[in-house]
Amino acid sequence: MDSADLPVILIEVVLIFGGTLAFGWWQLRSVRRDRERAAQDRAAEAARPADVPVMPPSAAQGSAATSPLSGP
Repeated sequence: MDSADLPVILIEVVLIFGGTLAFGWWQLRSVRRDRERAAQDRAAEAARPADVPVMPPSAAQGSAATSPLSGP
């Protein structure tokens, strides 16, 4: 190993470890955001009155597509 190769090796190490750290930070941030969104959804579900029926989004989209007002 020449001393001329040292800068290239250091650059590769920094890029690999830096990329790995950046990816890990990005994933942890995404998980935190998803947990917060799930907590908000649970809080909204708990705040909704029990007698209000809940229609899943897929059913709401399907009923709009098959509505007689939607046209041919």
